[in-house]
Amino acid sequence: MSTLPACTHILLDAALPELRRQWYRRSPHSTSSVALYVGTPFAHLLEVSPIVARTSPADPFLKWLLDDRPTLNWGLLLASQATPEALATHYRRWLTILNPQGDEVLFRFYDPDVLPHFLDAFDGREYRQWFGPVTAVNYRSAGGFTARHAAEHPEAERVPAPLPAAPWWKIQPRHQRALRPLYRQELIHDTQQRLLLEAGAWLMHLDSPSIKARVADAVDRLTALNADTLPSRDEAAHFCLLAVTSCSHPERRDDFQQDLARHGLTATLANWQAHAYGKLPDRHHHDPAWLPEGPQMGPASREGTHS
Repeated sequence: MSTLPACTHILLDAALPELRRQWYRRSPHSTSSVALYVGTPFAHLLEVSPIVARTSPADPFLKWLLDDRPTLNWGLLLASQATPEALATHYRRWLTILNPQGDEVLFRFYDPDVLPHFLDAFDGREYRQWFGPVTAVNYRSAGGFTARHAAEHPEAERVPAPLPAAPWWKIQPRHQRALRPLYRQELIHDTQQRLLLEAGAWLMHLDSPSIKARVADAVDRLTALNADTLPSRDEAAHFCLLAVTSCSHPERRDDFQQDLARHGLTATLANWQAHAYGKLPDRHHHDPAWLPEGPQMGPASREGTHS
């Protein structure tokens, strides 16, 4: 069983109703809770707001998490001399960021699947800006907890306080390489969810890990086809729809390759949606080992509603 690291505060992703209930029921520190969404454009969503509060390794709530929810991504443990109110004020300035296109997006830095990629992408100054009054952060990882320390970048100049109001930080081209694994992970997740909506009947004989593995493989093949650039969400969805309903490897077909040379990737994938749901004239380059045939369905159920 994992051992809890030294900590003074918790940054809890309380969007899950059960998690919020257990926090207020079990933790003696729950009265120190400060909702991050207070005083922000998300103030109307306080019931799902992340919470900052004091805690300690002896907190019964943390023991419950380790014993009963060991794989749940529930948030972060922090070490800081600041008050919960001061920490909430600091992290409100990170609630949203600007994506490369300049659009404001929610920054789920309290998610252990997200934060490590950004900490690796930050330069020394940005790293210290994110930590602010925090000296260490711990997040759940395989086999226990991973600790990151503000002192990892001692050469960075001290950050003036306070930071500008969100959104002030923008993802730059120099961040993209470190963030690529996160983008890929999110693309696979989003594509799988879209595929289940648009072609669920074609996947009903597979379990969720098998579907995810097929989607991941298809996304990686499409990335290779796209000069090692991650495809857009629509491109990934279009390619995966073809792969699971008509041909597991459309990129190997001569007719697909010819269209790709003439029209480019985006237009070819859009045009080839006419061949989804079993509408290709043949099964050339379909690998039944990659996607075993599911239950036989009538023509009506094989049509789908992909747009």
